[in-house]
Amino acid sequence: MLIAGGGAAGLSCAVQLSLQGLTRFLRVLIIEPRSRYERDRTWCFWNVIPHPFEDCVSDSWHTWSVSDGQRRIDRSWPGLVYQHLPADAFYEKATSLLAADPNVELRLGDRVKRVESKPEDNQALAMTDEGPLTASLVLDSRPRGARLELDRSSRNAPGHFLQHFHGKTVRSEKPVFSAGVATIMDFVEARNDGIHFIYLLPYDERTALIEDTWFSDEPRPVESYEEEISRYLADRFDVVRYEALHSETGAIPMDPRPIEPPDGPRQIDIGTRGGAARPSTGYAFLSIQRFAAALARGLTGWAHDPSQEPPRPPRHYSRRSVFLDRVFVSHLARTPEAGPDLFLRLFDRVRPDALARFLFDGGLPLDDLRVMAALPAAPLIGETLRQYAALPGAGEPREPSVP
Repeated sequence: MLIAGGGAAGLSCAVQLSLQGLTRFLRVLIIEPRSRYERDRTWCFWNVIPHPFEDCVSDSWHTWSVSDGQRRIDRSWPGLVYQHLPADAFYEKATSLLAADPNVELRLGDRVKRVESKPEDNQALAMTDEGPLTASLVLDSRPRGARLELDRSSRNAPGHFLQHFHGKTVRSEKPVFSAGVATIMDFVEARNDGIHFIYLLPYDERTALIEDTWFSDEPRPVESYEEEISRYLADRFDVVRYEALHSETGAIPMDPRPIEPPDGPRQIDIGTRGGAARPSTGYAFLSIQRFAAALARGLTGWAHDPSQEPPRPPRHYSRRSVFLDRVFVSHLARTPEAGPDLFLRLFDRVRPDALARFLFDGGLPLDDLRVMAALPAAPLIGETLRQYAALPGAGEPREPSVP
Protein backbone atom coordinates (compact mmCIF):
# COMPACT_ATOMS: atom_id res chain seq x y z
CA MET A 1 0.00 0.00 0.00
CA LEU A 2 1.18 3.49 -0.84
CA ILE A 3 0.26 6.64 1.12
CA ALA A 4 0.82 9.81 -0.90
CA GLY A 5 1.65 12.48 1.65
CA GLY A 6 2.88 12.12 5.22
CA GLY A 7 0.90 14.92 6.86
CA ALA A 8 -1.80 14.56 9.49
CA ALA A 9 -4.03 12.33 7.36
CA GLY A 10 -1.31 10.13 5.87
CA LEU A 11 0.48 9.52 9.16
CA SER A 12 -2.80 8.99 11.06
CA CYS A 13 -3.96 6.37 8.55
CA ALA A 14 -0.60 4.61 8.72
CA VAL A 15 -0.71 4.63 12.53
CA GLN A 16 -4.17 3.06 12.53
CA LEU A 17 -3.14 0.42 9.98
CA SER A 18 -0.26 -0.49 12.28
CA LEU A 19 -2.22 -0.34 15.56
CA GLN A 20 -5.01 -2.50 14.15
CA GLY A 21 -2.58 -5.12 12.87
CA LEU A 22 -3.05 -4.72 9.12
CA THR A 23 0.67 -4.26 8.56
CA ARG A 24 1.14 -7.93 9.40
CA PHE A 25 -0.33 -8.58 5.93
CA LEU A 26 0.54 -5.34 4.08
CA ARG A 27 3.69 -3.38 3.52
CA VAL A 28 3.01 0.36 3.74
CA LEU A 29 5.13 3.02 2.05
CA ILE A 30 4.54 6.69 2.91
CA ILE A 31 5.99 9.25 0.50
CA GLU A 32 6.33 12.79 1.84
CA PRO A 33 7.85 15.75 -0.08
CA ARG A 34 9.35 17.56 2.89
CA SER A 35 12.80 16.51 4.03
CA ARG A 36 12.11 16.96 7.74
CA TYR A 37 9.20 17.59 10.07
CA GLU A 38 8.86 20.77 12.08
CA ARG A 39 6.17 22.76 13.83
CA ASP A 40 4.31 24.06 10.79
CA ARG A 41 0.77 24.20 12.17
CA THR A 42 -1.49 23.80 15.17
CA TRP A 43 -4.59 21.65 15.61
CA CYS A 44 -7.28 22.56 18.12
CA PHE A 45 -10.52 20.82 19.06
CA TRP A 46 -12.81 19.92 21.92
CA ASN A 47 -12.18 16.58 23.63
CA VAL A 48 -15.23 14.82 22.20
CA ILE A 49 -13.63 11.54 21.00
CA PRO A 50 -10.57 9.50 22.02
CA HIS A 51 -7.62 9.24 19.63
CA PRO A 52 -3.99 7.96 19.68
CA PHE A 53 -2.47 11.43 20.12
CA GLU A 54 -4.13 12.56 23.33
CA ASP A 55 -0.77 12.66 25.11
CA CYS A 56 0.48 15.19 22.52
CA VAL A 57 -1.97 17.85 23.70
CA SER A 58 0.14 20.68 25.12
CA ASP A 59 -2.48 23.14 26.40
CA SER A 60 -6.15 23.06 27.40
CA TRP A 61 -8.79 25.64 28.23
CA HIS A 62 -11.92 24.99 30.27
CA THR A 63 -13.47 28.29 29.13
CA TRP A 64 -13.76 29.70 25.62
CA SER A 65 -15.24 32.92 24.29
CA VAL A 66 -16.60 34.64 21.19
CA SER A 67 -17.08 38.39 20.87
CA ASP A 68 -17.75 41.16 18.37
CA GLY A 69 -16.51 44.23 20.21
CA GLN A 70 -19.96 44.85 21.70
CA ARG A 71 -20.83 41.45 23.15
CA ARG A 72 -18.65 38.78 24.70
CA ILE A 73 -19.91 35.27 25.44
CA ASP A 74 -17.90 32.98 27.73
CA ARG A 75 -18.83 29.30 27.76
CA SER A 76 -17.76 26.15 29.61
CA TRP A 77 -19.15 22.70 30.35
CA PRO A 78 -18.21 20.00 32.90
CA GLY A 79 -15.61 17.66 31.43
CA LEU A 80 -15.36 19.60 28.15
CA VAL A 81 -12.06 21.31 27.31
CA TYR A 82 -10.67 23.04 24.26
CA GLN A 83 -7.31 21.49 23.41
CA HIS A 84 -4.19 22.55 21.53
CA LEU A 85 -1.97 20.01 19.79
CA PRO A 86 1.23 21.33 18.14
CA ALA A 87 2.29 19.68 14.93
CA ASP A 88 5.81 18.84 16.05
CA ALA A 89 4.49 16.71 18.93
CA PHE A 90 2.13 14.90 16.56
CA TYR A 91 4.85 14.25 14.00
CA GLU A 92 7.26 12.97 16.65
CA LYS A 93 4.79 10.50 18.09
CA ALA A 94 3.44 9.30 14.74
CA THR A 95 6.89 8.74 13.23
CA SER A 96 8.09 6.99 16.41
CA LEU A 97 5.14 4.59 16.33
CA LEU A 98 5.70 3.85 12.65
CA ALA A 99 9.48 3.43 13.03
CA ALA A 100 8.78 0.54 15.40
CA ASP A 101 6.79 -1.29 12.68
CA PRO A 102 9.13 -3.15 10.27
CA ASN A 103 6.46 -3.23 7.56
CA VAL A 104 6.06 0.56 7.38
CA GLU A 105 8.52 2.78 5.52
CA LEU A 106 8.47 6.58 5.59
CA ARG A 107 10.33 8.09 2.64
CA LEU A 108 11.03 11.80 3.05
CA GLY A 109 12.17 14.08 0.25
CA ASP A 110 10.16 12.33 -2.47
CA ARG A 111 6.89 13.40 -4.09
CA VAL A 112 3.97 11.65 -5.75
CA LYS A 113 3.24 13.60 -8.92
CA ARG A 114 0.44 11.54 -10.43
CA VAL A 115 -1.67 8.48 -9.62
CA GLU A 116 -3.32 6.26 -12.22
CA SER A 117 -5.46 3.17 -11.83
CA LYS A 118 -4.55 -0.11 -13.50
CA PRO A 119 -7.75 -2.12 -12.96
CA GLU A 120 -6.57 -4.91 -15.24
CA ASP A 121 -3.71 -5.58 -12.81
CA ASN A 122 -5.60 -4.83 -9.58
CA GLN A 123 -3.02 -2.11 -9.02
CA ALA A 124 -2.53 1.64 -9.01
CA LEU A 125 0.48 3.33 -10.60
CA ALA A 126 2.08 6.28 -8.83
CA MET A 127 4.60 8.48 -10.60
CA THR A 128 7.12 9.88 -8.10
CA ASP A 129 10.21 12.05 -8.36
CA GLU A 130 12.28 8.88 -7.99
CA GLY A 131 10.34 6.85 -10.55
CA PRO A 132 7.12 4.80 -10.94
CA LEU A 133 5.67 2.63 -8.18
CA THR A 134 2.80 0.17 -8.20
CA ALA A 135 0.59 -0.50 -5.20
CA SER A 136 -2.47 -2.53 -4.37
CA LEU A 137 -4.04 0.66 -2.96
CA VAL A 138 -3.10 4.35 -2.83
CA LEU A 139 -4.28 6.62 -0.03
CA ASP A 140 -3.92 10.07 -1.55
CA SER A 141 -3.65 13.18 0.64
CA ARG A 142 -2.00 15.51 -1.88
CA PRO A 143 -3.50 19.01 -1.73
CA ARG A 144 -5.78 20.07 -4.55
CA GLY A 145 -4.74 23.73 -4.20
CA ALA A 146 -5.77 26.60 -1.96
CA ARG A 147 -7.52 28.86 -4.48
CA LEU A 148 -11.11 27.93 -5.29
CA GLU A 149 -12.85 28.30 -8.62
CA LEU A 150 -16.05 30.05 -7.59
CA ASP A 151 -19.22 29.09 -9.45
CA ARG A 152 -21.41 32.17 -9.77
CA SER A 153 -23.44 30.80 -12.66
CA SER A 154 -26.52 29.90 -10.65
CA ARG A 155 -28.22 31.81 -7.91
CA ASN A 156 -28.86 28.46 -6.23
CA ALA A 157 -25.26 27.29 -6.46
CA PRO A 158 -23.87 26.57 -2.99
CA GLY A 159 -21.63 29.37 -1.73
CA HIS A 160 -18.07 28.43 -0.86
CA PHE A 161 -14.90 30.19 0.11
CA LEU A 162 -11.63 29.72 1.98
CA GLN A 163 -10.82 29.96 5.64
CA HIS A 164 -7.36 31.50 5.42
CA PHE A 165 -5.14 32.74 8.21
CA HIS A 166 -1.70 33.71 9.38
CA GLY A 167 -0.76 33.47 13.03
CA LYS A 168 2.12 34.22 15.36
CA THR A 169 3.03 33.02 18.80
CA VAL A 170 4.00 36.20 20.62
CA ARG A 171 5.49 37.05 23.99
CA SER A 172 4.54 40.40 25.48
CA GLU A 173 6.75 42.42 27.81
CA LYS A 174 3.89 42.66 30.30
CA PRO A 175 1.14 40.25 31.48
CA VAL A 176 -1.95 41.04 29.39
CA PHE A 177 -3.63 37.76 28.40
CA SER A 178 -6.37 35.90 30.31
CA ALA A 179 -4.59 32.56 30.49
CA GLY A 180 -7.70 30.54 31.32
CA VAL A 181 -9.85 31.60 28.34
CA ALA A 182 -9.43 30.62 24.68
CA THR A 183 -10.81 33.22 22.26
CA ILE A 184 -12.38 31.21 19.45
CA MET A 185 -13.59 34.25 17.49
CA ASP A 186 -13.17 37.95 18.18
CA PHE A 187 -14.79 39.67 15.22
CA VAL A 188 -12.83 42.76 14.31
CA GLU A 189 -15.45 44.45 12.12
CA ALA A 190 -18.53 43.68 10.05
CA ARG A 191 -17.64 43.48 6.34
CA ASN A 192 -19.34 42.66 3.07
CA ASP A 193 -16.21 41.21 1.42
CA GLY A 194 -15.71 38.37 3.90
CA ILE A 195 -15.82 37.41 7.56
CA HIS A 196 -12.86 38.59 9.62
CA PHE A 197 -11.90 37.65 13.17
CA ILE A 198 -8.99 37.08 15.53
CA TYR A 199 -8.33 33.67 17.08
CA LEU A 200 -6.31 33.85 20.30
CA LEU A 201 -4.99 31.03 22.48
CA PRO A 202 -3.18 32.26 25.62
CA TYR A 203 -0.52 29.91 26.97
CA ASP A 204 0.16 32.16 29.95
CA GLU A 205 -0.35 35.82 30.82
CA ARG A 206 2.47 36.94 28.51
CA THR A 207 2.44 34.34 25.71
CA ALA A 208 -0.28 33.59 23.16
CA LEU A 209 -0.94 32.31 19.67
CA ILE A 210 -2.79 35.00 17.70
CA GLU A 211 -4.19 34.26 14.24
CA ASP A 212 -5.72 36.75 11.86
CA THR A 213 -8.46 34.73 10.16
CA TRP A 214 -10.74 35.34 7.19
CA PHE A 215 -13.58 33.56 5.43
CA SER A 216 -13.34 34.95 1.90
CA ASP A 217 -12.51 34.10 -1.71
CA GLU A 218 -8.71 34.04 -1.59
CA PRO A 219 -5.74 34.47 0.76
CA ARG A 220 -4.20 37.85 1.53
CA PRO A 221 -0.52 38.90 1.56
CA VAL A 222 1.29 37.87 4.75
CA GLU A 223 2.00 41.52 5.49
CA SER A 224 -1.74 42.21 5.68
CA TYR A 225 -2.30 39.53 8.33
CA GLU A 226 0.67 40.75 10.36
CA GLU A 227 -0.59 44.33 10.27
CA GLU A 228 -3.94 43.14 11.62
CA ILE A 229 -2.23 41.19 14.43
CA SER A 230 -0.15 44.21 15.44
CA ARG A 231 -3.21 46.45 15.33
CA TYR A 232 -5.19 44.00 17.45
CA LEU A 233 -2.46 43.74 20.08
CA ALA A 234 -2.23 47.53 20.28
CA ASP A 235 -5.99 48.14 20.39
CA ARG A 236 -7.05 45.29 22.69
CA PHE A 237 -4.04 44.98 25.00
CA ASP A 238 -2.03 48.17 24.57
CA VAL A 239 0.90 46.02 23.44
CA VAL A 240 3.19 47.61 20.88
CA ARG A 241 6.43 45.74 21.52
CA TYR A 242 6.48 41.95 21.57
CA GLU A 243 8.69 39.02 20.62
CA ALA A 244 7.52 36.76 17.79
CA LEU A 245 8.36 33.14 18.64
CA HIS A 246 6.70 31.18 15.86
CA SER A 247 4.45 31.70 12.84
CA GLU A 248 2.09 29.58 10.75
CA THR A 249 -0.04 30.14 7.66
CA GLY A 250 -2.88 28.11 6.18
CA ALA A 251 -5.90 27.99 3.87
CA ILE A 252 -8.76 25.54 4.36
CA PRO A 253 -11.56 25.09 1.79
CA MET A 254 -15.02 25.86 3.15
CA ASP A 255 -16.69 24.13 0.24
CA PRO A 256 -19.89 22.10 0.73
CA ARG A 257 -19.93 20.81 -2.85
CA PRO A 258 -19.45 17.06 -3.33
CA ILE A 259 -15.83 15.90 -3.36
CA GLU A 260 -14.71 14.60 -6.74
CA PRO A 261 -14.23 10.83 -6.53
CA PRO A 262 -10.82 9.27 -7.28
CA ASP A 263 -10.11 8.00 -10.77
CA GLY A 264 -10.25 4.34 -9.89
CA PRO A 265 -11.10 1.71 -7.26
CA ARG A 266 -7.49 1.42 -6.12
CA GLN A 267 -7.38 5.02 -4.93
CA ILE A 268 -8.86 6.56 -1.76
CA ASP A 269 -8.65 10.28 -1.12
CA ILE A 270 -7.88 11.20 2.49
CA GLY A 271 -7.38 14.36 4.52
CA THR A 272 -8.55 17.69 3.15
CA ARG A 273 -8.44 16.20 -0.34
CA GLY A 274 -11.04 13.68 0.78
CA GLY A 275 -13.25 16.18 2.59
CA ALA A 276 -11.91 15.94 6.14
CA ALA A 277 -12.29 19.67 6.89
CA ARG A 278 -15.80 20.51 8.06
CA PRO A 279 -17.00 23.09 5.50
CA SER A 280 -18.81 25.28 8.03
CA THR A 281 -15.94 25.49 10.53
CA GLY A 282 -12.66 24.18 9.09
CA TYR A 283 -12.12 21.72 11.97
CA ALA A 284 -10.42 18.60 10.61
CA PHE A 285 -8.10 16.86 13.09
CA LEU A 286 -10.71 14.77 14.92
CA SER A 287 -12.46 13.93 11.66
CA ILE A 288 -9.13 12.65 10.34
CA GLN A 289 -8.69 10.48 13.45
CA ARG A 290 -12.19 9.04 13.23
CA PHE A 291 -11.82 8.39 9.49
CA ALA A 292 -8.41 6.73 9.87
CA ALA A 293 -9.70 4.33 12.53
CA ALA A 294 -12.81 3.46 10.51
CA LEU A 295 -10.81 3.04 7.29
CA ALA A 296 -8.43 0.57 8.94
CA ARG A 297 -11.36 -1.42 10.33
CA GLY A 298 -12.99 -1.49 6.89
CA LEU A 299 -9.80 -2.72 5.21
CA THR A 300 -9.21 -5.58 7.64
CA GLY A 301 -10.74 -8.28 5.45
CA TRP A 302 -9.26 -6.86 2.26
CA ALA A 303 -5.75 -6.85 3.77
CA HIS A 304 -5.81 -10.67 3.80
CA ASP A 305 -6.44 -10.70 0.03
CA PRO A 306 -5.46 -7.43 -1.69
CA SER A 307 -6.38 -8.86 -5.09
CA GLN A 308 -9.99 -8.09 -4.16
CA GLU A 309 -11.40 -4.66 -4.88
CA PRO A 310 -11.06 -2.63 -1.68
CA PRO A 311 -14.25 -1.58 0.12
CA ARG A 312 -15.58 1.95 -0.16
CA PRO A 313 -14.09 4.31 2.41
CA PRO A 314 -16.12 5.66 5.32
CA ARG A 315 -17.79 9.07 5.06
CA HIS A 316 -16.22 11.97 6.90
CA TYR A 317 -19.62 13.52 7.56
CA SER A 318 -23.21 12.35 7.40
CA ARG A 319 -25.43 13.42 4.51
CA ARG A 320 -27.46 15.41 7.04
CA SER A 321 -24.39 17.34 8.16
CA VAL A 322 -23.26 17.94 4.59
CA PHE A 323 -26.61 19.48 3.70
CA LEU A 324 -26.63 21.64 6.85
CA ASP A 325 -23.14 22.86 5.97
CA ARG A 326 -24.30 23.61 2.45
CA VAL A 327 -27.09 25.80 3.79
CA PHE A 328 -24.96 27.54 6.42
CA VAL A 329 -21.94 28.24 4.19
CA SER A 330 -24.15 29.45 1.34
CA HIS A 331 -25.92 31.85 3.70
CA LEU A 332 -22.57 33.17 4.94
CA ALA A 333 -21.33 33.60 1.37
CA ARG A 334 -24.44 35.62 0.44
CA THR A 335 -24.45 37.76 3.59
CA PRO A 336 -20.96 37.78 5.16
CA GLU A 337 -21.84 40.85 7.23
CA ALA A 338 -24.30 38.63 9.15
CA GLY A 339 -21.56 36.16 10.09
CA PRO A 340 -20.62 37.61 13.50
CA ASP A 341 -24.21 37.57 14.73
CA LEU A 342 -24.75 33.98 13.50
CA PHE A 343 -21.71 32.65 15.33
CA LEU A 344 -22.49 34.58 18.51
CA ARG A 345 -26.01 33.14 18.45
CA LEU A 346 -24.61 29.63 18.23
CA PHE A 347 -22.27 30.02 21.19
CA ASP A 348 -24.87 31.92 23.22
CA ARG A 349 -27.96 29.76 22.63
CA VAL A 350 -26.66 26.21 22.06
CA ARG A 351 -25.56 24.09 25.01
CA PRO A 352 -21.75 23.89 24.89
CA ASP A 353 -21.50 20.10 24.71
CA ALA A 354 -24.05 19.96 21.89
CA LEU A 355 -22.28 22.70 19.95
CA ALA A 356 -18.88 21.03 20.36
CA ARG A 357 -20.31 17.77 19.01
CA PHE A 358 -21.98 19.64 16.14
CA LEU A 359 -18.79 21.48 15.16
CA PHE A 360 -16.97 18.16 15.09
CA ASP A 361 -19.99 16.25 13.68
CA GLY A 362 -19.94 13.65 16.38
CA GLY A 363 -23.42 14.49 17.64
CA LEU A 364 -26.98 13.34 17.24
CA PRO A 365 -29.88 14.82 15.26
CA LEU A 366 -30.95 16.52 18.49
CA ASP A 367 -27.73 18.56 18.40
CA ASP A 368 -28.59 19.69 14.86
CA LEU A 369 -32.05 20.74 16.02
CA ARG A 370 -30.55 22.79 18.85
CA VAL A 371 -28.27 24.53 16.38
CA MET A 372 -31.06 25.27 13.92
CA ALA A 373 -33.27 26.62 16.70
CA ALA A 374 -30.56 29.11 17.67
CA LEU A 375 -30.28 30.66 14.22
CA PRO A 376 -32.64 33.20 12.59
CA ALA A 377 -35.43 31.21 10.99
CA ALA A 378 -36.49 33.23 7.94
CA PRO A 379 -33.16 33.57 6.07
CA LEU A 380 -32.11 30.00 6.88
CA ILE A 381 -35.44 28.60 5.66
CA GLY A 382 -35.04 30.56 2.44
CA GLU A 383 -31.49 29.27 2.01
CA THR A 384 -32.62 25.72 2.76
CA LEU A 385 -35.22 25.91 0.00
CA ARG A 386 -32.67 27.33 -2.45
CA GLN A 387 -30.17 24.59 -1.71
CA TYR A 388 -32.81 21.85 -1.83
CA ALA A 389 -33.82 23.12 -5.27
CA ALA A 390 -30.18 22.94 -6.36
CA LEU A 391 -29.72 19.30 -5.34
CA PRO A 392 -29.27 16.87 -8.26
CA GLY A 393 -32.66 15.60 -9.40
CA ALA A 394 -34.68 18.10 -7.37
CA GLY A 395 -37.83 19.15 -9.16
CA GLU A 396 -37.67 16.36 -11.74
CA PRO A 397 -40.89 14.42 -12.24
CA ARG A 398 -40.93 11.04 -10.56
CA GLU A 399 -42.09 7.80 -12.04
CA PRO A 400 -45.54 6.85 -10.82
CA SER A 401 -45.52 4.07 -8.29
CA VAL A 402 -46.79 0.69 -9.39
CA PRO A 403 -49.57 -0.71 -7.17
